[in-house]
Amino acid sequence: MTRVPRRGRLAAVFGSAVLAVAGCSNAVSGSPIAADVAPPTAAESITQSLINLGEAGAVHYKGTMSSASDDPVTFDLTAAQTGEIHGTFTLDGKAATLLVVNKATYVKAAADFWAALSGVANGENKGTAVADRWVKVPGSLIGVEFGDVFLPDVLGQNLAKGSEQAGERAIGDGERVDVGSARAVKVTTGGGTVYVDEKAPHGVLKVETERVGRADTSSVRDLVTTVTDASSELGKFYQDTATQAAGLTAPIDVLTTVTEGTHNFDACGAASCSIIVQFTNPGKVAVKVSVRGVWQGDNAPLGVCDATAGPVAPGQGGSATCTLASPEWVKFYQRANSVPGNHPYSVEWSTVVLADAPDLTQLTERAGAKPADPKAGKAEGSHYVYAITYSDSARQAKVWKYGVVAGKFWEDHADQQLPTCLRSTGSGCGVDLVTATDQAASAQGLTQQLVDKYKTEKGECPTGQWSSCKR
Repeated sequence: MTRVPRRGRLAAVFGSAVLAVAGCSNAVSGSPIAADVAPPTAAESITQSLINLGEAGAVHYKGTMSSASDDPVTFDLTAAQTGEIHGTFTLDGKAATLLVVNKATYVKAAADFWAALSGVANGENKGTAVADRWVKVPGSLIGVEFGDVFLPDVLGQNLAKGSEQAGERAIGDGERVDVGSARAVKVTTGGGTVYVDEKAPHGVLKVETERVGRADTSSVRDLVTTVTDASSELGKFYQDTATQAAGLTAPIDVLTTVTEGTHNFDACGAASCSIIVQFTNPGKVAVKVSVRGVWQGDNAPLGVCDATAGPVAPGQGGSATCTLASPEWVKFYQRANSVPGNHPYSVEWSTVVLADAPDLTQLTERAGAKPADPKAGKAEGSHYVYAITYSDSARQAKVWKYGVVAGKFWEDHADQQLPTCLRSTGSGCGVDLVTATDQAASAQGLTQQLVDKYKTEKGECPTGQWSSCKR
């Protein structure tokens, strides 16, 4: 491990010795006696639990909340420390798939989800226009900014507000409740109610908070969610997220529109039929335009056509030819030419503007990241892997926990945990830097590697370890 400036800052408590002084003698009578170290208070324990939550590489959440628009929301999501989120949710009972990449939110849902939202695409067919396609949406549109709610460090910091309210008693003296199959202690802070495992290191199992978020248009209320550390599956999380994100080649921008003009059928024959749609870009930037048409013939579905045009310059017009060449059209055309009578056909079409595809460079790098090398001895980087150590009853050095923190003030972050380590172990505790790296996923990967090695050698995780430790 790399030694750092101020390395070895110790937290310790010693009993006072009685000093007897006679005349001018410097002789001291009595012997120093080490005082018993009290266990952590509930306030200290819950603060540590929320620090551990904030350091997790990824966390899985499942629960309910109300959006800023008062719509009921259910969710089953995993959020990474680096900002990516994926999973599913329902908004007022309508299901959707969620993907957050590069701080942008993308949603894929059926037509009824979009039809229920105001401000999406154009006209009555807006739901059909964006159905089952990735749509780039601002948090204000759906009333939830997922990154402001579920990123591990963000949620941990929100819940830690007013953690002193947990009190001076030991956390073991708190109210016991069941969370799933686990026995938990219920603790109240200024940020909400936190349910932690009754066993050390008191990992967070469930949280409840009245309000969380940064903006009135996207802050959620009445959040109730279970919490499960998913750091041990971080590599798979990034790989799965990258696979989904590969489909974001042409997401829809629902806040930008074009002015629709005339339209007409064209070249409708035995093999295909087309509709030509005219439009004008009223905006101040060039846009790409997507046209989708849903066709029917003899009151039966014939298929869907898609076409893309542009970029269309500001103030300029454009057109797109959307062609249907489905087996259903071929059969319809044959029937119309062989069966006497009228055979009406129609297409419901709409135009939407396409957003730029996200840059997936960082996500791809994270998906392929290898654990940082603990022997590299780097002292500078964007992320720091550290160890908090103590001496056991046999005076053997042991690791209390491994952690990851971003930023150059990592040592201050680690030092604040020393009093809890002292109270938990009854021994003086210190901080060691393992190494630094410029890749968050590599730092988390190394932490996982260190915890796994410790568990293999000792038969258990470090005493203070929550993230990256499967129990």
